[in-house]
Amino acid sequence: MERTRYFTFARRIIGNLFRKPATVGYPYEPVEYPERMRGHVEIKIEDCITCGLCARSCPSQAIRVDRKAGTWTINRFDCVQCGACVRGCPKKCLFMAKGYTEPDVTKKSDTYTKPHDEEKEGKRGEEKPVMDVTKCMYCSLCAKKCPQGALEVNRKELVWKVDREKCIGCAVCALTCPKKAIHMEKG
Repeated sequence: MERTRYFTFARRIIGNLFRKPATVGYPYEPVEYPERMRGHVEIKIEDCITCGLCARSCPSQAIRVDRKAGTWTINRFDCVQCGACVRGCPKKCLFMAKGYTEPDVTKKSDTYTKPHDEEKEGKRGEEKPVMDVTKCMYCSLCAKKCPQGALEVNRKELVWKVDREKCIGCAVCALTCPKKAIHMEKG
């Protein structure tokens, strides 16, 4: 019995010496990722308006957004790479980059800070929603979807108001409107 194992083992070793390797020499050859690989979440922080919709749509609560500090933080080890944050981003500043999360001995998070550029700061949230009275049916979907609670809709009195201080210009209201009665304008 013992002898049979050794012969089997020896035959396998000799066979492997003359076959092509089954694995790839990763550090020496670039990794080829599968076609449908989701990858990991990346952000173009200069395009982010820190609305927090990505954090609200994250099922594992791996994303934190601090509007006052202008920071966007992701805990890479809590992220499940589902892409819900990418689909929920109104400004399309999030995307899935090919590659795996680097292994590490401790849990860490990546924090990105918006650049404080005076020219961009003036443009941030510059566009505000404007409603076309002829198309609006006062369904209040826009107010329900507004991440900042900046819209007020009164169906009985046919009133639609925007709190310009709260509005961040994310355009979620315009995207949500079933009648396309809302558009974004500078002002």
